Amino acid sequence: MAKILQVCNTGFYLNRFLQPLVAALVNNGHIVHTSCHTTADFNAIDDRRIRHFPVQFPASASPWGFFKAITALSRIIRQENYDMVNSHNRNASLAARIAAWRCGVPINLYTAHGYYFHDAQKPLAKSLTLQLERALATITTHTLSQSREDMQIMLARGYLRESQITWIGNGIDTSRFVPARERGTSQTVLRRRLNLPENTWLVSAVGRLVRGKGFQDLIAAFGALHARHSNTHLVIIGGNIAQDIEPFAAHIRQQIEQAGLQQAITITGLVDNVEDYLAASDAYVLPSYREGLSRAMLEAMSCQLPVVATAIRGCREVITPGKTGLLYPPGDIPALTNKLEILYTQPQLAAFMAENARQRVQKTYDQSHYLRRQLAAIENLLQQDRRHEPE
Repeated sequence: MAKILQVCNTGFYLNRFLQPLVAALVNNGHIVHTSCHTTADFNAIDDRRIRHFPVQFPASASPWGFFKAITALSRIIRQENYDMVNSHNRNASLAARIAAWRCGVPINLYTAHGYYFHDAQKPLAKSLTLQLERALATITTHTLSQSREDMQIMLARGYLRESQITWIGNGIDTSRFVPARERGTSQTVLRRRLNLPENTWLVSAVGRLVRGKGFQDLIAAFGALHARHSNTHLVIIGGNIAQDIEPFAAHIRQQIEQAGLQQAITITGLVDNVEDYLAASDAYVLPSYREGLSRAMLEAMSCQLPVVATAIRGCREVITPGKTGLLYPPGDIPALTNKLEILYTQPQLAAFMAENARQRVQKTYDQSHYLRRQLAAIENLLQQDRRHEPE
């Protein structure tokens, strides 16, 4: 039995994405605590065995904010004497890895949900981000990477050795994210229930409304498609959380109004029934500039939707163009318009890719596989640590 602290940016992330891992670790007999930046509406994981420590992580590059977060975490870590600190997300992981290193935690584990350097960055910003990752790697015991390409970059640059990083991929509940027909209903019934247009070609996208998710590109591309095919509709499933560095919802709504697309685009806000909107859709778009391995994209693929995604790390290892989806260069609005046109005008190809997409997710990215890979890596690290304890 080990004592483990799971650290992430927000309560939203903890409850939406880390809860299965926390529960699995507890069920394996470990003592698990959690820490994140909480807001007034935060509800801790409903399990009395799990203790939660609120810590405020800075939303921007604030030296004072990071100093306070590192100090707060160091106090918690010294008080609780953890065997492992497992950190997630950029700001939380930066503070947590430094705090765990300062306190001499035996296993300083980082889960990389996509490294923060990307191809669209300006050279100086990318170089600085890479050097930050290089520095943090020197104080990190082990890294779990969602993306194989991220892993290869870190190995090729010599920032990590093969023994210091493990691929875990990502995972979603494939029994929850299923096509409408497997739920014993129809798209028409779902659309009626969700107040979406029934007799249209419906394309969806999921994500927080921040600049890096690329919704501004999707709206522009969809506007061009809608000008040619008026029976099309876009539903953006998402909104903003309190800790978003750059909320973008107002800009998105202004762009929609200026294009005269108010009747052709629906923005849902943050919802708990994403699977309903996906099952009601005909296609899915991921226009993001940076991802690890997009959970939302996997959920859409599991719902048997043809996917158009940016040709970025993470997407490139899941999408085989023409077989499980289509890729386009991030920020290339004409290319995105063209891919949407292909899906709209070639329904047989779209159906072929959708079928292959669901099979791909079921085979490799089911939540049970993802949890198994994480647990195996964590248990292996704990066993290695015990083997090296002095007699």
